[in-house]
Amino acid sequence: MPSLQTLTATLLSRLARLWRRTAEILPGAALALIIAIAAHRIIAELTPVVSGLLVAVIAGIALRSLGWVPWWAEDGFGWAGKKLLRAGIVLLGLQLALGDLWGLGWEVLVIVVITVAVTFFGMLGMGRLFGASRGTTMLLATGTAICGASAVAAAAAAIDRGDGRDDDGAPVQSAAAAAVAVVTLYGTAAMLALPALGGLLGLGQQQMGVWIGASVHEVGQVVAAGGVVGAVALATATLVKLARVVLLAPVVAGISLAGRRRRTAEPAGVRKSPPLIPLFVLGFLAMMILRSVTDVSESTVDFTADVTTMLLTTAMVGVGAAVDLRRLLRQGGPALLLGAAGTVLAIGTGLLGVLLLG
Repeated sequence: MPSLQTLTATLLSRLARLWRRTAEILPGAALALIIAIAAHRIIAELTPVVSGLLVAVIAGIALRSLGWVPWWAEDGFGWAGKKLLRAGIVLLGLQLALGDLWGLGWEVLVIVVITVAVTFFGMLGMGRLFGASRGTTMLLATGTAICGASAVAAAAAAIDRGDGRDDDGAPVQSAAAAAVAVVTLYGTAAMLALPALGGLLGLGQQQMGVWIGASVHEVGQVVAAGGVVGAVALATATLVKLARVVLLAPVVAGISLAGRRRRTAEPAGVRKSPPLIPLFVLGFLAMMILRSVTDVSESTVDFTADVTTMLLTTAMVGVGAAVDLRRLLRQGGPALLLGAAGTVLAIGTGLLGVLLLG
């Protein structure tokens, strides 16, 4: 049995490592939070139709591309882009109760499932056509079909073979950062376009809510677009969007299973097998179940929604800071083309479903 002196020395050593790590992370994380608060205030007061996530991503990309990321912020930006993003995904589960989904009706649930499936598998097929790498294609397909940056983070954890690279040996973090930038960009374009297009097509608020919720990428973008149309569209769009978010877990599990099957031919011990479903995705499911089986007050839900927004916005600063815009423009042509094609596919499929079933 270890002596008291040994236990004390071990505890002090761990506390010292924790302190050093905190000192490395805190300055960059604080800077990311300051930028996120500024982005959130800009969105709330000056440009309510623009996604705060997009502003945060652009801010991070600008800092990196202009060479303005200070050395002392590197660790904190990286930590925020990974850990805070996953924490935000977990809390996102509290925004959804399963009973709300059943109230949408089977027609709407069919539209959601078909739109997600067509978008996801359609983009996997188009990835080869546009020359995008397998990892980038998987991340873009998941982010476009499910829920933007949160889905990209979950898919990135699923394709990581255990050393920060995908099965093709490409760095996962840089591909994820580029995918987040592309998905957020086109999601914002869809957020601005769909309310105007719905008016031209003569769609009612209920139809518009289903179309926006089934087609626009980020939760925040869906809320903004639905709010432009009206209260009924906003409520419907939010529920439909959260129904898409529920599909995150089975999609990520499928990605993990596909990766494991590809690795069966590898010699034992060469690569680690990532968990079938990342821990933070399980946390999201646990929060969703908690909301479904317990009486969570509206004030608690509203508070966690605000916390979730700040966590995701702060994380987007770190995610954006991993992208060098000059390199993205030089090498990211396939990702930009695939993201555009996937967005059009999602919008078209969602609209078709609304016209046929909605």
